[in-house]
Amino acid sequence: MAGSGLLALAGCADSNAFGESAPTASAAAAPTVTGVSVASGSLTGGTAVSLTGSGLADVVGVTVGGAAATSLAVDGTGAVSFLTPAAVDYQPAAAAIALAFRDGTSLDAGTPFAYQAVTAVDRQLQYAFTYWQDYNLAQWSRFSDNDCGNFVNQTLLARGWQQNSDWYSDYATTGDYSLSWIRGNEMDDYLNSRDDTTRLELSERASVKVGDVVMFDWDPENDNGVDHTMLVSRVDLNPDGTNAIKLVGHTLDAQYRDLDGAITIENPGGTAHFYSIA
Repeated sequence: MAGSGLLALAGCADSNAFGESAPTASAAAAPTVTGVSVASGSLTGGTAVSLTGSGLADVVGVTVGGAAATSLAVDGTGAVSFLTPAAVDYQPAAAAIALAFRDGTSLDAGTPFAYQAVTAVDRQLQYAFTYWQDYNLAQWSRFSDNDCGNFVNQTLLARGWQQNSDWYSDYATTGDYSLSWIRGNEMDDYLNSRDDTTRLELSERASVKVGDVVMFDWDPENDNGVDHTMLVSRVDLNPDGTNAIKLVGHTLDAQYRDLDGAITIENPGGTAHFYSIA
């Protein structure tokens, strides 16, 4: 009987020594997002969004629809704030918000961001990227030799401008139009006459923004004025602090034509100026 008691005691000791031990601390909770301050915003980006939840202190990056957000900050409470990038091709869409963590993991915020045409510039760029290649022929027809002015002026109407006796087109129905609608020099004069535009020289490119108009002179030595016009579709900051300006337009149909390439590689010796629109 004594032997069996010792065996039983040994069995209990073995179970305590080698069996499953009691947990010493609870496992860390997985990161979660419980709140999104703003669920929708502008196609051109720049909407301020804040995410709240738990376990977000190690967030090192945020993407919206696959594009990197800017001005990322994580405060002492773990809230994550950022500015949205522009929507893909400036089109309305529901875009997933994804968080990247220091350890290489990622998390879907769970609530997509709804890109919408909120501002006049949103509507201008949405129009431009809808018709940059598939022309709006039913409403505006097409000038076969050079459609650049026709296109840029359409985008200005989408922005909210109104036609008038100095600037108009009824080409698709009656064939009538103002020279300021299709010819570079006349369009340049009209833009320069408006109270809501400011002419900027190439040296002032740091002030250029999305939705502004660029006027090209491919051969300034000939003193024949404007040869081409396009719309600013993106402005990127270079590492050296300068900006890279991209353009959307017709004739040479493009979404993101590079300004500097246009006046150096494509048309050596060319120049450009801009109209910044209030």
